[in-house]
Amino acid sequence: MIIYGGKTVHLKSERSKTTTCPSCGTQGSLILSVYRVHAHVFWIPLFPIAKKGTSQCQHCKNVLKTKEMPESVKREYDNLKNNAKGPIWQFAGLGLIVVLITWGIYAGREDKKLALEYLASPWVGDIYECKIETGSYSTLKVMSVSNDSVFVSPNEYEISRMSKIYKINTPKNYSESSYGISKNKLKEMYDSGEIFDINR
Repeated sequence: MIIYGGKTVHLKSERSKTTTCPSCGTQGSLILSVYRVHAHVFWIPLFPIAKKGTSQCQHCKNVLKTKEMPESVKREYDNLKNNAKGPIWQFAGLGLIVVLITWGIYAGREDKKLALEYLASPWVGDIYECKIETGSYSTLKVMSVSNDSVFVSPNEYEISRMSKIYKINTPKNYSESSYGISKNKLKEMYDSGEIFDINR
């Protein structure tokens, strides 16, 4: 379950010296406050959504939201809002997302580099994860290697989800027979996406 929503953080408060309370008429009694709302996922702040504010009279305790403020109070609130800077940690989630994306790109490049090394120098026991003609997924296990070919044993099972392919990668699932694939053909299968990962 993904827990998400918004949270309000206080930015700044200031006493108005010129306006009067629209409720009781007391001058200099209004405290103007600015808040910033940010979106969060699992309580990790992602980014600010908006600023909102209130005014509260210290004499009669009347509270007004922004849309309820008289024009004179609203002008003073707007000046306060423009000068109220929010905390940088409200962008922490965006920073985390950038780091994860950067790491994902780097890890993907490293995985591809490693896969190409495995294709160039296959070992007995390597597992090729493949997409098969039915649209499902299965594996091939390297049984022996010659100068230009790799002899593989096919997995007799297939699975519909790529992320669950590890469940069928057990020794008892592999056929007792094997067949040869040239190293050039294996490279073509990898480049086309038919082989999408290699485990050693």
